[in-house]
Amino acid sequence: MGALAFDTHRVVKPSAKPEPLAEAFVETIGDAITGNVATKADVSESETALRADIAKVKAYIDRVETTLKAETADVRAEMKTDIGLVRAEIGGLEARLYRQLWIMAAGIVGLTVALVKLLG
Repeated sequence: MGALAFDTHRVVKPSAKPEPLAEAFVETIGDAITGNVATKADVSESETALRADIAKVKAYIDRVETTLKAETADVRAEMKTDIGLVRAEIGGLEARLYRQLWIMAAGIVGLTVALVKLLG
């Protein structure tokens, strides 16, 4: 961080304490102040770094979004294909079921006719 303007002499001069002690006091306070204060340049540098990081995050999000859209499109296409196959299989099963029902119905009719002849 940059240095903070701090007039140490102004603090020491009116002090009632002995000069070496006052200077030590002022130096300690000055170090504490200048060590913990950000300058405009520090803030600007941090802002620049933060903007660069935000740009990287946005670029990453854009890449992830593009990838997810592509993967979603692939999954949709696969699902449409699978649904088509399932529908075709169901249609085939339905046809076989109707054929079996007609065979059973014909058998029932045949048995009914045979019983009527036997009983009649």
